[in-house]
Amino acid sequence: MEFSPPGENAGESAGGSPGERARDGAPGGVPDRGSAESARILRTELFLRRLHRMIGPRFARAEPRERAFAFLRGMVASGGRRNGRRLAEAAGEDRPDGMQRLLTTARWDADELRDDLRDVVLEHLADEAAVLVVHEEAFEKKGSSSVGVGPRHVAAAGAVRNCQTAVFLTYAVPRAQAIIDRELFLPPAWARDPLRRARAGVPVEIPFRTRTQLGWEMVRRALDASVPFAWVAAASPFGHDVEFRRRLAARGVPYVLGLRPPGRPSGRASGRSSGRSFGRASGGADAPGPRPEAWTERGVPEEVIAAIPARDWLRVRDPGDPLRPDGVCHTARVLLRPAGRAGFAQWLLVRRDLRRTLTYLCAGPAGTTLRQLAEVARQAERGALYAASARADVGLDHYEVRLWTAWYRHITLALLAHASLVLAGEPASPRPGRPPLPPRTPPTVHRDRQPTQE
Repeated sequence: MEFSPPGENAGESAGGSPGERARDGAPGGVPDRGSAESARILRTELFLRRLHRMIGPRFARAEPRERAFAFLRGMVASGGRRNGRRLAEAAGEDRPDGMQRLLTTARWDADELRDDLRDVVLEHLADEAAVLVVHEEAFEKKGSSSVGVGPRHVAAAGAVRNCQTAVFLTYAVPRAQAIIDRELFLPPAWARDPLRRARAGVPVEIPFRTRTQLGWEMVRRALDASVPFAWVAAASPFGHDVEFRRRLAARGVPYVLGLRPPGRPSGRASGRSSGRSFGRASGGADAPGPRPEAWTERGVPEEVIAAIPARDWLRVRDPGDPLRPDGVCHTARVLLRPAGRAGFAQWLLVRRDLRRTLTYLCAGPAGTTLRQLAEVARQAERGALYAASARADVGLDHYEVRLWTAWYRHITLALLAHASLVLAGEPASPRPGRPPLPPRTPPTVHRDRQPTQE
């Protein structure tokens, strides 16, 4: 794909005037696929140029400033593997040295660009009903020198592979989703090895942090920046981290957090209902169910799920659901704890389809409906799709770097490139009824959100 530079003849560069493009298309004046693609390419090019003007002041020198634009443009326009050599060729350079310097020795701060990424996403998608989705992604790597690399199980491969593990935060609204933050997980073997850390350029002040702690750091940054959203969602095993749940509750943040797959029955009960009541599946205010702290590493006991009456399951069909072959999912909930005077109610959410059963620990206002919880869980389930889109569209994992700083720089630029594709067709002004944009520079003192009860 090759961009046409915008200018006074931007209409012609996209295939002529609107009337000419219509006449050249299908019968009846309907534009053909080529003209639609040209318009999309032009919108993306214009968005990239605007984005470059926005981030330009982050670079003190002209050379890295212009090369950053070439890097972004190459990631969007190039096909195949977008490594340093391919990006240099797309920029008309004979050698990849300049692209490598951009990621390694050039003077600029990837965290400042991360904040710009968040701001530009909010400019187009800001919505009080948005969901912040925390999700992790494994990037397979060869060798043992790349920062943070280590063995882990890769579900797609069904085997243990050598990987780097990234944790992402996606801003999700019904019409679009964009990743706004990122962190690299440093396994204990790396975090506790001074020599290995020094070789990879890991800052001395970076301690060992679990993936859940990294997720919280990104949510905290979003809260401190006054990002508008309604829920935090994550797939398994984020729901098992008690400290993560406590921190969200302390800031008044409702959540839907995944638990490990259901375990075997804890007593004589089998897959059928044991007759024991585990609260009201309809979400009533009485008869609270079991405490989630009693659930072991094996997940929610099957007897808890089997006790849910058939009438309390909600059947939802989404023909466009890429995660379910028939698009059908059955969802139910069990009240674990009613809302207190100033707190949230707590539920176990269960979602079943033809292939699997997923469980979530949820907390939110007492008036939260089952359908609302199901929609938030749906966003959590799609977390992997957001990273997969960035992989395919801009080469999120096509980096050939080993150092800590270079990893953050590549990932941040890749997320900016992906955001340009996601947002190029979105309106820049808030829609009627949408909240105003948060301030670009967060205030020094921030107030925690307070839980509300409907």
